[in-house]
Amino acid sequence: MEHSPSVWDHAREFFKARFVPSGVCFDAWLRRHIPLVDHLSNHYSWKKDLPNDLLSGVTVGVMHIPLGMAFGMMSTLPVIYGLNTSFFPVLIYSFLGTSRHISMGTFAITCLMLAEMMNRHFSEFSSYVSVTPQPMSLNHTLGSNLTVHTLVDGESPVEVEQKLLVAITITFVAGVIQLVLSFFHMGMVNTYLSDAVVGGVTTGAAFHILTSQVKDILGIRFKLAGGAHFFPRTWIEIFRHIGESNPATVIISAVSMTIVSVVKTHVNERFAKRLPFPVPVEMGMVVVATLVSSLANLEQRFSVRLVGTVPSGFPRPRLPVFSAMHLVLQDAIVMAVVSFALNVSVARLFAKKHEYRIDPTQELLAYGVGNVFSSFFESYVLCAALARSVVQEASGGRTQLAGLVSCAVVAIFLLFLGPLLQPLPQAVLASIVLVALKRMYLQVFDLRTLWHVDKLEMLVWIVTFASVLIIDVAPGLLIGVVFNLFLLIVRAQLAAMALLGQLELAALRVNENLDTSRELPSTKILRFEHSLFYANAWRFKKLVREMAPLPGSKGCSGDSSRLHHLILDCSCISYADTAGAKAIAKIVKEYQAAQVSVHVCHCRESLLGVLQRGQFLQDVDKRVLQASIETALEDIPLSKQTGQNEATIC
Repeated sequence: MEHSPSVWDHAREFFKARFVPSGVCFDAWLRRHIPLVDHLSNHYSWKKDLPNDLLSGVTVGVMHIPLGMAFGMMSTLPVIYGLNTSFFPVLIYSFLGTSRHISMGTFAITCLMLAEMMNRHFSEFSSYVSVTPQPMSLNHTLGSNLTVHTLVDGESPVEVEQKLLVAITITFVAGVIQLVLSFFHMGMVNTYLSDAVVGGVTTGAAFHILTSQVKDILGIRFKLAGGAHFFPRTWIEIFRHIGESNPATVIISAVSMTIVSVVKTHVNERFAKRLPFPVPVEMGMVVVATLVSSLANLEQRFSVRLVGTVPSGFPRPRLPVFSAMHLVLQDAIVMAVVSFALNVSVARLFAKKHEYRIDPTQELLAYGVGNVFSSFFESYVLCAALARSVVQEASGGRTQLAGLVSCAVVAIFLLFLGPLLQPLPQAVLASIVLVALKRMYLQVFDLRTLWHVDKLEMLVWIVTFASVLIIDVAPGLLIGVVFNLFLLIVRAQLAAMALLGQLELAALRVNENLDTSRELPSTKILRFEHSLFYANAWRFKKLVREMAPLPGSKGCSGDSSRLHHLILDCSCISYADTAGAKAIAKIVKEYQAAQVSVHVCHCRESLLGVLQRGQFLQDVDKRVLQASIETALEDIPLSKQTGQNEATIC
């Protein structure tokens, strides 16, 4: 007796067909899921492109070190964790990412969001930390043996450990969420974040970042107020302690920002085409400041705050707190979506410039695997930084092979050179952060363009920016998305109705915009310029009645202007629901009852389907079918002679 396949047999065959590559398709599977293999085998000239990738990788790797430390410091954890994020996630993305030019690692916005999330949750993780603080060590430690690297704002080693557990747990959960989105091909989730929303969020977050760095720029000490209303509360604290500013720290900050800004603007940008690679001014500033601080003994003589101990070596693997994942789920979702949106927006910028495409679903896979893997090695959520990406492209980067080279540079630093930067003033890293975000501050001037292009889009930008600035990044993003979706309904309710006229060449144009067009006698040709559904069906009927007044109504001024023919151009109606179909049917029957012939032209298949399935025009004469407005116009003299009222569906 033949055995019928069980459910498990079907499931095994399903996963085997989709996830277990056969010998025939293994090459295609490898190229699809590990894009670096495809780039190197098909589109790569080893003789021409390899030197460029090597140079670009070294340049970006050198840039990773100061930026990794600076952005890592923003998370309110020791700088070593920012350096970890500049290595482990980058290693994974280099193989799995579809963008050839973006530089993954740390980024200010995700570090700022992570700092706020850690402040919100670290007390909930107290039961998961069992530590006996030990003396400072230059090596990473694991589990219950907590090593003090550098304490932030007077926090105890236990508090630092709690916050670290929050960080790696959020990173792990965010990675799992991105893997789930990738499995279900949900790369389109990014489409709900318009340019105005992303611009408002990133600009607002940039001012949050500026606010968080002011205390290090001035050398004043107070604990940052995390959570809602971070921006106004922090500035209140800044003005309360501004009299305690450290003059030496202020001078260091001013000199650092001036040098970095001048070199980046007047050397790297001005002579970009002449330089083989951008001058690594950030790394140079770090080295010089470290030497000056060490020789001048700035900490002892002027109370300048230093970075402190930077451990050497790679961290030992450690597990996130799986039993506490439910506590950070909401924040992890926000982090997963925001980081994905930021990464894809930067990736698309370079893909468009160099004429290749990125795969959002594969990108989600790369981010998910990178975050899950790096969460076991004390790293944050990976994110692309536009400043590093621009340098990677400008220095000749062709593929993510440059990312692997940058990983090698960071690895050398982690293994051998980290402890040398102990005398580095924190003000230098804060200055590097502020200068690196220059492009984000300048996004404020996008309002000038939006004012001329689309005022509603400008309103979305302002609402999102204000919400992020006043409340917080995550709530601001949600408010921006909801407000943007609300404005889509408003746009539908403000949909326009165009009055078409005829030129001498018989081409139809919008009558109100062209002086040479003429309106046909006793005929109105109207085009509704939006989809037609429940939110704007009332406006459709209102505009038709206003622009084509019925005989005897207030808008009709006599027999000379009596309306005999109404043509409705539906070419812009890409979607209609039952309310929209009913609105069309009502207008047809209403005008027919007033002895006006009605033609409904250029109906798309979806609109015809709704009209026919709903039988909204079953009482209307459908004997005359037209293909366009022109054929409907040719039929008008015939209609006038016979005096019949017809509804033409085209």
